[in-house]
Amino acid sequence: MKKLFIIGLGLTVSSLAFKANAQTSQSAANDKMSFGIRAGANLMNMGKIQWGGQDYSTDSRVGFQAGIYADLPMGGGFAFLPEAMFIQKGAKLSENGVDFDTKVSYIDVPVLIGYKATPELTVFAGPQVSFLLSQKSTGALNNGIEGESTDTENFSKSLAGGAVGLGYSITPNINVNARYMMDFQKALKDDVNQDKIKNKGFALSLGYTF
Repeated sequence: MKKLFIIGLGLTVSSLAFKANAQTSQSAANDKMSFGIRAGANLMNMGKIQWGGQDYSTDSRVGFQAGIYADLPMGGGFAFLPEAMFIQKGAKLSENGVDFDTKVSYIDVPVLIGYKATPELTVFAGPQVSFLLSQKSTGALNNGIEGESTDTENFSKSLAGGAVGLGYSITPNINVNARYMMDFQKALKDDVNQDKIKNKGFALSLGYTF
């Protein structure tokens, strides 16, 4: 019985020591300026499309994102977290005989401020700017008419928006990131008469800090 107690005590002390060492390592990492890469998936839609005098809510579509980020400590648990990300946004719609799918690619530049609630957990929020790269839209009507377009003439070339989310460091090098983001401006130009089309949705990514 005494041996079992000693073994159990040893395992408990070792576990606490490992946890304390991991927290110390993460805290030390949080105090240093660092850079990394991130990639993942997002689920985006474009709000409502106006068609024939009616509003239709778009369905979300899955897209890809990848890019780079920095973690610049500001003191007091706060950090400046700028990023540059390639991201695919867009939406789908299938209603009343109309099938529509659009994929729009941007470079997003979030300018985030994070607060480290714990050494591993970061809460962040801030504005972002999106720069249009390309788009591909396909559509079909129930009367057999189909079409495809890659023209960006009707799309706004840059958009202001914002993001809010959480980051969790699994190790000092590996982290996961979840966020909600939305554009404050409509995705199409004024003369297109689609005032309710705005990109918004969720993203989940895995990051590696060098």
